[in-house]
Amino acid sequence: MTMRDLSHNLGYANSVTVQSVTGSDITGAGVDLKGFNSATVVLVMGDIDEMGNSPLGAAKLEVQLQDSDDASAWDDVTGLDVVDLSGVASVTGGVVISTQTDVVPLGIGYVGERRYIRAILKPSGLTNGGPAGVSIIKGHPRHAPVG
Repeated sequence: MTMRDLSHNLGYANSVTVQSVTGSDITGAGVDLKGFNSATVVLVMGDIDEMGNSPLGAAKLEVQLQDSDDASAWDDVTGLDVVDLSGVASVTGGVVISTQTDVVPLGIGYVGERRYIRAILKPSGLTNGGPAGVSIIKGHPRHAPVG
């Protein structure tokens, strides 16, 4: 039996487990990328009261991404560490995802050289809030299949 399906060529982890998000930043766990050459960082959201289809106000959810060699000293990623569909992403202060709507999951690719990454979920303008989290999909394994 061959393992040519995609699931045997990916690894999965949560940096920020889905939880109720309101006004405080949530620092996620570090994710070890050992054995993989890339990752996709995915912001997953449920129904967040202040971020519905209409009206859009000042509510916002951002993902700040950091990387590390040792999982203890963390640095914000730069535009050279991440890619979006148009190529190198615009990054300020490590913020790689910013949204004012909860309609669809959002993701960005990490192509940096460091072993660990973690997400910091940064809500603003949320009173009631709702569920959100950040998952990491590890890709381009050095040895496949991984499962």
